[in-house]
Amino acid sequence: MQRNSLKALLMGCAICCGSIATAEAESISVWSRQTDESISVLKALTDAFTAESGITVETFNTGIDFEQRLARAAAGRTLPDIVLNDTTAMGQMRQMGILETIDASKIDGSQDVSASAWDGAKANDGKIYSVPISAQSFAMFIRKDWREKLGLPQPKTWEDVRKLAEAFTNKDPDGNGKADTFGMAIPGSTTRGYASWFMSSFIWQAGGDYVKQEGDGFVPTLNTKEVAEAMTYMRGMICDKLAQPGAINATTGDTLPTFRSGQTGIFVSGPYHIPQLDAEPGKDVVEVVMMPAGPGGVASLAEGTSAYLLKSVKNVEAANKFLAFLISPKGQEIAMAQGSGKTPIVRLPVNNKVDVNKVRNDPRWMVFKETFDKYGHYMPAVPNWTAIRTVTGEGFNRILAQCDADVAKELEALNKQVAIELSGQDALSASQQ
Repeated sequence: MQRNSLKALLMGCAICCGSIATAEAESISVWSRQTDESISVLKALTDAFTAESGITVETFNTGIDFEQRLARAAAGRTLPDIVLNDTTAMGQMRQMGILETIDASKIDGSQDVSASAWDGAKANDGKIYSVPISAQSFAMFIRKDWREKLGLPQPKTWEDVRKLAEAFTNKDPDGNGKADTFGMAIPGSTTRGYASWFMSSFIWQAGGDYVKQEGDGFVPTLNTKEVAEAMTYMRGMICDKLAQPGAINATTGDTLPTFRSGQTGIFVSGPYHIPQLDAEPGKDVVEVVMMPAGPGGVASLAEGTSAYLLKSVKNVEAANKFLAFLISPKGQEIAMAQGSGKTPIVRLPVNNKVDVNKVRNDPRWMVFKETFDKYGHYMPAVPNWTAIRTVTGEGFNRILAQCDADVAKELEALNKQVAIELSGQDALSASQQ
């Protein structure tokens, strides 16, 4: 009797201990490239997932030196299971050899994600290396009170933007009697290729592009009159002192305070800054206006945030469940952080079942959605866009900083540098070799 009881007890312990081991295994680690303003949004997202699935999520979050931390973790074999990062970071992480391909058929709800979002998740080899969770386009935040005081219309063209920038700089829009306001906030820094990031929308508005796909590779196309026109237009903003002082060395982290404090009156950014600008300088004095039409029409950089499955993943099934939650209507709406005053992780939802207008109830968000749907341009699907963004960021910065430089000549030299980089990535068309 005692022997049977002991046997039953041991069997019960084995079952119980096995359950505990299984429960402990049901956890995943997620690293996220987010700013401090998004930490609480990420926690709300992971808490909801854990409550629904029973799978715990260990998170690490930083908005700076994220790539360096990833590289160190790869070298030390301490990578997480999933990374939330910019869509444009795919190439760099692929070159690090840390990404798993994504089988969309194994992600519940993948059929509800927009085709354009999935297109942004494809690499140049046609394979999918991430799950898109957020999309975004860009628009102009404008000091509405300044514009109305000066009796100017909302800008729709490059010429309109130039006139508005001149008025904001020279006509004392804040009425303090001092020459302390400027037209456009420009992030012209080489840091993380910001000059290239900022100029991209204007290059497309001019009808230009960085590269074009040709047969088995890419051909650089920066040595064109369209790109030269875009560079000349924006250099005029800086050289004619219509941009904030120090624009040539500024990142977006530097330009945001200039707009919030009332130093600049035009700020190009994504919808993630709406909550901050509603707080300062205030919702009543700021308006959102679609990007202007250049010689080639209206255009805007299209970006996104994606979830990457790493080769270091320990529990693929649990990881896939988290990926499915991220793109589900519930996960999307939590990450949109509506009404929280926090910077959202999901800007424009990728799930077709989520109605932006219904969730946001704010016509300003519809400006970004319409822009994304009609005029959005993703960066070219070269193997490693980050490297080309760095090269072009340095080249564009040099052009913007030299008011007497020969723009066409500088672009010709930069075009050759891009060709060298493409060659190094085995992505240069044979016609250029």
